[in-house]
Amino acid sequence: MKNSTSDNPRKKLTDKEKEVLAHDLFERYRLGKTTEEENKIIESLEVDFIPEKDFELTDELINEMDLDTKAFIFKHAGIDLDNPTHRAKKRELSLTIIASIASIALLVIGIFLFYKPQYHQTKNIEKQHVTTDAIKNITLADGSEIILNSGTTLRETSREVWLEEGEVFFNVKPNNSQPFIVHLRDGLTVKVVGTSFTIQSYAELSFQEVSVLSGNVNVSTPENKSLELAANQQATYYAAKKELTRESINSVQKAAWRTGTIVLESASADELSLRIRQLYGKEVVFENQSGSMSINMTLDRSMAINEIADEIAALYDLTYRIADDKIVFQSTNVTEIP
Repeated sequence: MKNSTSDNPRKKLTDKEKEVLAHDLFERYRLGKTTEEENKIIESLEVDFIPEKDFELTDELINEMDLDTKAFIFKHAGIDLDNPTHRAKKRELSLTIIASIASIALLVIGIFLFYKPQYHQTKNIEKQHVTTDAIKNITLADGSEIILNSGTTLRETSREVWLEEGEVFFNVKPNNSQPFIVHLRDGLTVKVVGTSFTIQSYAELSFQEVSVLSGNVNVSTPENKSLELAANQQATYYAAKKELTRESINSVQKAAWRTGTIVLESASADELSLRIRQLYGKEVVFENQSGSMSINMTLDRSMAINEIADEIAALYDLTYRIADDKIVFQSTNVTEIP
């Protein structure tokens, strides 16, 4: 009969070998290269070793833990670093002893450091994307695909994006264990798992919009208001009013800017000006225009600028002139004051 101990390969491992294997496991977990079964093992250990997770993993905390680890090793080796004799002994400490004691600390501290592998994965790969006068296609770090409209500034890490200005179409790669988060100005946050949607967030406009093409999207405000959106639904947020509303929309039309077509519905003069600047590089000026405008029309990059100007003038009873860098509209119902 074979000895049961010899049948178990784990019994044959030395402390040094166990340390190497543990280190390899945590390093692969940190890089996201562990198998599903290995992930389950590590996550099950979290329950025993890390019952509380209400902390922020910062560089300062990691440095502190590194010092604590070294102190742990020297303490268990009987070395007092305040003692001059022991400081000399520190240099003579056997590497085998250090490795043996480190293997004990590794299991606890290693899990603590790596149970959120995205921290190490994202802190050094932040990228910024800026578009000026052209639409740009980008593949993010997690494999999600986005399209940036002109005039857009965006920063990204793995599964997290900060849209500082502009308009973006997102086609998010599904990941049930790690939501995809978009941070907007005024504290607005968008969270998804895997879906496609468009965000419009221009600083010169008083509102921000999130329009869903497929899947589900959660939109939340700094006032702790939130909305769940499905396909063909849109959330609009007015920071000045602290107002978050939901409505049904044609999401395909909302995302048509990707091909150079912009559908305006009840748009303001400011939004019309923004869109003409994007499509034609010209500023719009309204002279002698009283009251607010509610504009409903379709702009297309393939149309000549004078065709667009003709349509605007006819719809809103205006005249216009086109200069090198601007279009000036003027009301035909101007009453001169004597």
